Amino acid sequence: MPHVNSFPVVLVAQPDRQPIHLVIRGDLVLGRDCEGLLLADPQVSRRHLEVGLHEGRVLCTDLGSTNGTFLDGARITAPVVLGAGAVVTIGDTSIHLVELPAVPQTARPQATSISDELRRTSIDRVVDMVTADEWRPRVESGTVTILFSDIEGSTERVSRIGDAAWFALLEMHNEVFRSELAKAGGREIKAQGDGFMLTFASVRRALRFATVVQERLARHARENPDDGVRVRMGLHTGEVITDQSGDMFGRHVNKAARIANLAVGGQILVSATVREIASGDREYEFGPPSEVELKGLDGPHVIHDVLWRE
Repeated sequence: MPHVNSFPVVLVAQPDRQPIHLVIRGDLVLGRDCEGLLLADPQVSRRHLEVGLHEGRVLCTDLGSTNGTFLDGARITAPVVLGAGAVVTIGDTSIHLVELPAVPQTARPQATSISDELRRTSIDRVVDMVTADEWRPRVESGTVTILFSDIEGSTERVSRIGDAAWFALLEMHNEVFRSELAKAGGREIKAQGDGFMLTFASVRRALRFATVVQERLARHARENPDDGVRVRMGLHTGEVITDQSGDMFGRHVNKAARIANLAVGGQILVSATVREIASGDREYEFGPPSEVELKGLDGPHVIHDVLWRE
């Protein structure tokens, strides 16, 4: 079995993205909104799959996912061993064993427990486990404001109106986002399913984009009562790590995603950092501070609601 310093290594691959190599030291959850490895894949459940060790073997367990977990094309209903040459698939994400050169013990810190490992971000694992020749991350110059969004109740909406009507609605939603993004000078990092990950060079541009998009979507919903969507948004500002494909990682990216997960449709939530930077701009109003816990991030965090007007 492939090992790095006696631990098996798996590769997590997604279309058009840099693959991630993980050393499996304990149990790790994979999903769109979990305490382990976050996957930007609309077909993946919030807590989809657990990958762990059992007697030196890699064990994969489906966590009651909606779309299922497949081993070499067959859906699994019980924990399975990920053997050499086998591929586990969840949505468009594939997982299989790989061999990597051994990394010197002094080159990377060791997690002291499974809980410590789960608190580490995916970029921590990539930096620890992938050699410089295989992946050369670069640090984004300066800071960026990160915005995550998705449509509230999208799964139920698809079931209710059908695929054709949903795709027409999604096309309208995407046109609003992309046209306003071009005006704001932002960057589209990811667009999967009904969600976006965007970055902006300034807090002001990000807030202007978010409020204008919410205003346009609210106006569309008023004019088309049966054809509207409610979008939730979360924003945070900080430095990020960018890989060669342009994808972004790091704790500030995770924080923006966690803040977005707390929002409801039609709401814009921002971190205290965004609120502080925008404090001198009278164009935007904010609600009172709320102290929240963000999954996978230590300590309490302060967030604010942006008071945009329909």
